[in-house]
Amino acid sequence: MKRAVWKYGLLSGLVLAVLLALTVPFEHHTSARFGMVVGYTIMVLSFLIVFVGVKRYRDVECGGTISFGRAFGAGVLMMLISCACYVAMWEVLVATVEKNFAHDYTEGMVKRAQNSGLQGAALEARIAEIRKFEATYSNPVYRMGMTLLEPLPVGIVMALVTAGVLRRKSESGVPGAASAEAS
Repeated sequence: MKRAVWKYGLLSGLVLAVLLALTVPFEHHTSARFGMVVGYTIMVLSFLIVFVGVKRYRDVECGGTISFGRAFGAGVLMMLISCACYVAMWEVLVATVEKNFAHDYTEGMVKRAQNSGLQGAALEARIAEIRKFEATYSNPVYRMGMTLLEPLPVGIVMALVTAGVLRRKSESGVPGAASAEAS
């Protein structure tokens, strides 16, 4: 299982990381809503490679049968490797082309707060809370955790769907019996 997990996890991660790197330069030219749609579509497409990896693992290494739990486990491991690639690419981007991300994001949030109708102490409290984000985001552990939370829910859902779709019991009811009968 190790080989399949690493192979398809890294392949999914490569696609996810490369597409992230290709789309980041356009983020300032599109709306936030469109950017989210593109981002989550890229995540789903890259996690389809996890589906292929679990299917290949089932068909080749497990003799055509796999339990839901084993399929889910393999899918989650592949997805976690893919997510790690996503986080690593974001760290590279933050260190190079997105050096001002936290500041720009904070300023955008401050403008939204100012245009929201809040006034006085409520506005000042909201702005102080927003500015705290910029300082917190400079902590790499916090930043990596927040970045991981972007693809993780999508990946878990994809791993669940993959396990549900690909689970297959052997005809005799004994896992691995299909491969033993074929020998």
